[in-house]
Amino acid sequence: MRPRLSPERISAGALALIEKDGLEAFSTRRLGEALGVEAMALYHHFPSRAALFDAVAERLVASIALPADSPDILAWLAETVRRYVMLARRYPQAFPLLATRRFNTEPALLFVERILAALEAAGASPQEAADIFRGLGAFANGAALADLAIRSAPALADRGVDTGRLPHVARAARFLGAAQAKRQFEANLAMLMMGVAERLKLRPASSGGRRIGAKKKRRSTRKD
Repeated sequence: MRPRLSPERISAGALALIEKDGLEAFSTRRLGEALGVEAMALYHHFPSRAALFDAVAERLVASIALPADSPDILAWLAETVRRYVMLARRYPQAFPLLATRRFNTEPALLFVERILAALEAAGASPQEAADIFRGLGAFANGAALADLAIRSAPALADRGVDTGRLPHVARAARFLGAAQAKRQFEANLAMLMMGVAERLKLRPASSGGRRIGAKKKRRSTRKD
């Protein structure tokens, strides 16, 4: 006897099927077959394919173990980015689903909440926290998708490219392969953290340019 159908079982089955056959091959009909039910039975739990994909994205986000709270916000953010990017290694077929859609469910948005809360605790305004979060997300998704692409790309010499017309590409080719990916990721992550550090340290000119943590100067009431 098969286990009772539930949202959790459906989303877990969808994730497993995507990893097995790829996102493009996914269909509710094939998912129903894998779960031993008619495809229409899935719609009693998810009103649409988009809602089901939201649940799969939620499951992926829930699998990220965020670092323990730390007074070092830069180290905490960097490790959070690393753990997010590692999802692409663990779920290479499903990760593009996560990277190309917004978080639409409360459990997934709790991940966002934790990051925004950490940034505000470090002195960021809500706008600054949102700006930094968006930058971190763009970098993390781009790095993860690039990592997936580079691992399946043939070497430049095997692409039938006339490198005689591309001298700079030819010279850089050995630095653009998978062997350099980890070093480049860490170097670029370090540059990103430098930008975050600067953003957290300096307020925009419109708010007086005050450094976070600096005491405002009291206006003197003495008359000379």
